[in-house]
Amino acid sequence: MPRGLAILVALLVVSAFITPFHRELYVGDETKYAQVVREMRGGAVFLPTLHGTPFTHKPPLHFWIVNLLTYPLGAYSLWAYVLPSLLAFALLLRMLWRFGGPAVGPMAAFLCGTSLMIWGSAQTARMDVSFTALLVGAAWMLRRFLDAGDGRALILSGILTGMATLVKGPMAPVIMIALFLFERIRRRTVPRGPYLLAAALMVVLPLLWFVPAMVLGGDSYTREVLVKQTAGRAVGAWVHKAAPWYYLTHAPADLFPWFPLLAVALIAVLKRRIESAKFEVNWILAVLIPYSLLSSKLDVYMMTLIPPASLVIARFVTDATTDRWRRWGWRANVFVLGLLLGIAAAALTILPARLKPQDRELAELPAVRGLFIVLGAAALLALVHAITRRDLRGSTLAVGVVPMIAFSYAAVALIPIGNEIASTRPLVRAISRQNVPPDQVTLFTSPHLWTRNMPRSLERVVYADAESLGRTSPQLIVTSRRYATDIAPVLSRYRKVDEFQMIGKPFDVYRR
Repeated sequence: MPRGLAILVALLVVSAFITPFHRELYVGDETKYAQVVREMRGGAVFLPTLHGTPFTHKPPLHFWIVNLLTYPLGAYSLWAYVLPSLLAFALLLRMLWRFGGPAVGPMAAFLCGTSLMIWGSAQTARMDVSFTALLVGAAWMLRRFLDAGDGRALILSGILTGMATLVKGPMAPVIMIALFLFERIRRRTVPRGPYLLAAALMVVLPLLWFVPAMVLGGDSYTREVLVKQTAGRAVGAWVHKAAPWYYLTHAPADLFPWFPLLAVALIAVLKRRIESAKFEVNWILAVLIPYSLLSSKLDVYMMTLIPPASLVIARFVTDATTDRWRRWGWRANVFVLGLLLGIAAAALTILPARLKPQDRELAELPAVRGLFIVLGAAALLALVHAITRRDLRGSTLAVGVVPMIAFSYAAVALIPIGNEIASTRPLVRAISRQNVPPDQVTLFTSPHLWTRNMPRSLERVVYADAESLGRTSPQLIVTSRRYATDIAPVLSRYRKVDEFQMIGKPFDVYRR
């Protein structure tokens, strides 16, 4: 079985490397991050900028790595942007394999890799998988210290936490400190060790960048980072505000397809008093509680919860004990397989008739229907196998293999469709059709341009807000239709010459 799991995990990693061969960066964070990297290549390296203004949303480590990769690979190679996440994905699965040991590790790596959020994010230009991998390494070293008193492991945990902070921000030390405190309460005593040095490294590493950045960015930059991006998100979010129970209600989707099995595994761990899994339970709480208390909430924040959840499930599945909880685990897997089969059947029969005409046209494309045919066939075969064998381990593998097959199909067949819907290709074509000098093109409430074959001259287009647009008179304005009323006085001097859709939203092109 370990050899079979090794093959499945290897196939998971390989499947994640399919999309970069033909995918574009997609509208949103990916294209915005590409603009940040372009400006880094123009000289804003130590303190990254967006449109010449210091970029306060994320620390710089991820952007430094991508920027370095653009030199050998090119600024318009997707590999430069997604390779950090792909390598972090492979490293994450490898660490879980070793973290869980020979009995539990292979299953934990398989469970984590087949999580939709992890697998999908591994192919993006975002930093979430890198952040997660660094925290897994930090937690692994913390456990080694707590179990064996290895002071070097505690120091390494502090270093990895500091690096995670430089990737995505101060939630890294919050999670690790919460985990240590929960373990301190559970264990009652902890080994003596270099706590001050580990804590200093955790804090000083980010400050080596942040203190000079505050000096360079000035008071407005410091206030933006500390007041709005940090304190504001914690206690008075201006975006993504949600109630404390947000993640509990979203858990079935965030942990898909493993939420039902995790629920059974957590109950079994508590009922059986399985000591080996209690570190992971505290790890889950160390992620869930701080993020739930934050005012600002996003589903992707729960990615750091998936590795400990995978370890808990793996310990439950590989436990040799036969009892009613194993039967409930098998039932949870059968439920998920039945749900996947039902989703596929509904998407092929009932759903298209209920969609809007434009969405119905998309749903009826052969490639899209093919996805649900593949999903349905795989789920049906897996369901028959699970019901016939009535085995927890076998049914768990079946649940993981079904999305693996669907993921691989989507990576090959659906990316061309996604490129037309979610990338800036329509925007690039709309600008190019007008044959206007790029410095005479202004984009208002529009995504940042990035396509593989984008004319390099389009790097000179202007991104403007309503105030700055009112002081200029560009030859061409591209705006989201939703926000066109914000610049209605300006647009009154222009005529509409084109329109297109991007990420399902209408955009208009105006020419003077």
